[in-house]
Amino acid sequence: MQRRALSPTAPLIRLHLLGGLKISRESHPIELPTRKMESLLAFLVLHPESHSRERLAALLWGDVPNVQARTSLRTALGVLRKHLGSEFLLASRDTVQVNSAYPRWVDALEFREAVQLSSGAILSDLLQALSLYRGNLLPDFYDDWVYQERDQYRALYVQAALRAAQELRSRAEYERAIDWAHKVLDVEPANENAYQHLMVCYLALGNRDAALKEYAECCRALSRELDAPPQPETVALYEQIKRSHAPGLLPEAFLTNLRVPLTSFVGREQETGEIEGLLRSRGARLLTLIGAGGCGKTRLATQVALALLDHFKEGVWFVELAELTDGNLVPRAVAKVLGVRESRTKPAAAILKRVLASKQILLVLDNCEHVSSACARLVQDLLNACPNLQVLTTSREPLGIAGEQAWRVPTLNFPTAKDLLGHGNDLVRHLADYDAVHLFVERARAVKQDFVLAENNIAPVVQICQRLDGIPLAIELASARVGTLGVDEVAKRLEESFGLLDGAHHGIVERHQTLQALIGW
Repeated sequence: MQRRALSPTAPLIRLHLLGGLKISRESHPIELPTRKMESLLAFLVLHPESHSRERLAALLWGDVPNVQARTSLRTALGVLRKHLGSEFLLASRDTVQVNSAYPRWVDALEFREAVQLSSGAILSDLLQALSLYRGNLLPDFYDDWVYQERDQYRALYVQAALRAAQELRSRAEYERAIDWAHKVLDVEPANENAYQHLMVCYLALGNRDAALKEYAECCRALSRELDAPPQPETVALYEQIKRSHAPGLLPEAFLTNLRVPLTSFVGREQETGEIEGLLRSRGARLLTLIGAGGCGKTRLATQVALALLDHFKEGVWFVELAELTDGNLVPRAVAKVLGVRESRTKPAAAILKRVLASKQILLVLDNCEHVSSACARLVQDLLNACPNLQVLTTSREPLGIAGEQAWRVPTLNFPTAKDLLGHGNDLVRHLADYDAVHLFVERARAVKQDFVLAENNIAPVVQICQRLDGIPLAIELASARVGTLGVDEVAKRLEESFGLLDGAHHGIVERHQTLQALIGW
């Protein structure tokens, strides 16, 4: 179905679906006559692809005879055109869809786009995305299609809110982390991860009794809501808290501030094994992952660090340096993450050397390139003074100090034109083994649940992966567009310009926003 040419003054339609339905055109509220018409509109804007009239009739009016359902659909479409404008919908004898060229803003779609694939998001962007979630999707609607969608958006909110709690906890902002953990429990009263955050944060603040009370409340909630006991990890955390009688330095020494990624880790098995082996064997006390922006340094470092949690007695600690503008603040950033209290008489670096002197810790310093000199000074001082300390850093260039091992992070492997030949019916399976293709398909499925690699989309998927040179961030940004544009349109626009990816995801950190520069590498 072709786009219909729009009049130059087509008004903006705004739809709020989270927390209740509100429709407006150029700030003027729109009231539709029936709940079924509202439900039809909500479904069409959430799923802007083409739908058969037969399916829509069955979806909304499946409890009445087919002829009556088709008549009700035809009437509803007429009312929608009257209230929203004749250009808002594209309809043929057999199909209906929202006109993709018509200006519209949908809070649910904005929320989904802003939080998905935002593992690299700065905190302010993540919190701004979360502010779009005003409550359940269409809370007073009872059509069958709404229930599954409502659960999906609620789960997306919970995951993002837990990420916010983790990020705040990693910054030692424990009170704010506690607030977000409670917001999760407001939505999911038996969310065990939220209770774990509460237990850790209260212990870090020195309130052991509150931490123990949260465990008791967790047990009650799990029994009441799920008829299940707490997970072994939660029980182990409880036992650790019981043995902790007083707050002190490194109050979370048996834990970590590592973010648990909410998306799967694709490929790089060999790279992960090599890096993990170097750190486990102490073959590298300082290992720097180097590469251009978007090549996956941070995610690879996080994956390795998670695998090493059992190896470092006093923990694995992640320090995000991307937002620092002054290299002099690097020691303070590390001290804050480790829970080390500053002194008016001693610099943070000196206190860190004393505190870490006998600790077996892996320190992960992420995004060092813009403060590399300060990072180099601190790391060299700490490694000289702390024999059991190991450091893993990510940077666009090595720190350049004695003993450093630099490990270049490659882009993901992708198929060439030669790889498309000679595989016959096994081509789909063959291409899925390429990490770039695997990543694109997985992330595209996150925004379009029925997306699969098939014969009819092999060419555009491979074209996208080739055009983006296997760069993980660029692939994730491109796949995020599949839900609204379709894979063929994404491939077509990338051939014309990388501008499609600029701002493709509101959660991407500022240093990754300009894709022309990133792809130019």
